[in-house]
Amino acid sequence: MVDRKPLHIEVATPDATTVALALSGDLDYESVSRLGDLPVPAGCTAIDVDLSRLTFVDSSGLAGLVRLQLRAADAGAVVRVVALTPYLRSLFQLTAIDRLFSLPPG
Repeated sequence: MVDRKPLHIEVATPDATTVALALSGDLDYESVSRLGDLPVPAGCTAIDVDLSRLTFVDSSGLAGLVRLQLRAADAGAVVRVVALTPYLRSLFQLTAIDRLFSLPPG
């Protein structure tokens, strides 16, 4: 049996134009809709996403991050990954998703 960790999304607004998201747990087929349900507020120019506490990401989770990027771009905002694990960095590079996001130096 797989030890599943529910997805938790913390949302903060550090300033009037930035939304900060901190994801923890599993971002997968069963939880990715929660990411898709997050609105991009009017006037938002940046969505900062902390992925450093994710314990598992499957292809549905990666697709959900790409959809978030597309929704943000449609609203005139950019998604910036501000923290991620070495595993996720290599997964982003392997799948070429690193070209879609601003990643922190690593």
